[in-house]
Amino acid sequence: MTSPRRLLLAAAFVTGTAALVLTGPAARSSNLPQMADLAARVMPAVVSIASTDPVPPAAAAGNNGDDITLASGTVLPPPKAVEALGSGFVIAPSGYILTNAHVIAGAASISVTFQDGMIVPATVVGRDTDADIAVLKVNTGHPLPFVKFGNSTALRVGDWVLAIGNPYGLPGSTSAGIVSALDRNINQGTYDDFIQTDAAINRGNSGGPLFNEKGEVIGVDSAIYSPSGGSVGIGFAIPSAMAQPVAQSLMARGSMVRGWLGAATQEVTPEIQATLHLPNTAGALVGSVSPNGPANGILQPGDVITALKGTAITSPRALFIRTAQIPAGSKALITFWRDGSTRSATLRITVPPPPLDETVAPATAPAPAAIAIASLGITLSAQPAGAGATITAVTAKGPASTAGILAGNVIAQVNGQPTTSAAALQAQLRQLTKAKLPAATLLITGDTAGGANPGPRWVSVPFQK
Repeated sequence: MTSPRRLLLAAAFVTGTAALVLTGPAARSSNLPQMADLAARVMPAVVSIASTDPVPPAAAAGNNGDDITLASGTVLPPPKAVEALGSGFVIAPSGYILTNAHVIAGAASISVTFQDGMIVPATVVGRDTDADIAVLKVNTGHPLPFVKFGNSTALRVGDWVLAIGNPYGLPGSTSAGIVSALDRNINQGTYDDFIQTDAAINRGNSGGPLFNEKGEVIGVDSAIYSPSGGSVGIGFAIPSAMAQPVAQSLMARGSMVRGWLGAATQEVTPEIQATLHLPNTAGALVGSVSPNGPANGILQPGDVITALKGTAITSPRALFIRTAQIPAGSKALITFWRDGSTRSATLRITVPPPPLDETVAPATAPAPAAIAIASLGITLSAQPAGAGATITAVTAKGPASTAGILAGNVIAQVNGQPTTSAAALQAQLRQLTKAKLPAATLLITGDTAGGANPGPRWVSVPFQK
């Protein structure tokens, strides 16, 4: 059986795609929107993009454009460069054009065809493969018709949209549909947050705009879900809230510089919600705060972030995406839940620090004293005050083992309260079991079962009966 992931295709012809979704004004005599005037107005700003991949060196070696004769006598035509087709749209009259990064991936040359048939070469201003956005530049000697970005966060499921692009090399193709879903994660990239639409999007539509009924770009068509390779009414567009700041950064400096909050977060599970007495499972639970980051002195482990600069935060992924949309240096109001109440503070988003060189700490001898916590299936080593409690052994198939805790992990907090040593942790756990709580929520540092070290994380561990 074909896996769903294999059915996710870039909406491109060979290597590129483009599509536009546009919603027209409400019809006077029916509930359906009128698209003709809107399509005519925005069409001149939509372009077709052709990128040419270089001939592979092995194929081109020793060839001067002549036929190739094999030893068997078979005559082959000379190798040719591969052309990929996609779409794009003009975002500034001076000649800046937005498309998908995958449309121009590996291109040796790029040309842009306008609706009037004019063909001009294009250069790459910048690309951001994480967001799958690229900006091109053309010089025509005169101002170009362009389109403006709209507010994708104002979209609702059911809104009418219209797509214009270059499917299968057919320029100016237009299709209408509705917004089928919002905030779609299709596991195709770091910043998956797609608009889903049933407007027909096919190969060659990638990079084209998705319009609202005002003629504003609220998305960039990028991918389709299809068992056949063609449109089945499931297309995906990058929202303008993501695409616009990327385009602006690429135009200004040729690269994308994303904002950084300086806090590691995770999902709020029902078990963690219960033990930390949180109102619900929405938001991003703080596991650690970087000492020199924007959130230092404002957030602390156990806080749950619920909003950032006017956007509700429902998950760590939503926080990650929203933070990336805020330009570095900007002030942002952050809202979070702590100790039974909602709090707010203003911080300044910054750029992430450069990665540090990882060094291996010298091995140290284990502390001689050990404390067994049978209710969790762990053994603790004595540590200096303030260092938390280090786990030296984990009982196979015990509660801690089942929760993914490993020997070498350190317990820093229990149910939102710091723990300073193995003895302190033992006393805290006794209080929880005395109160007949079903589980302990631990703030854990150290590696996970996969060998990665994601930073501090909250883990709910049920007490063994």
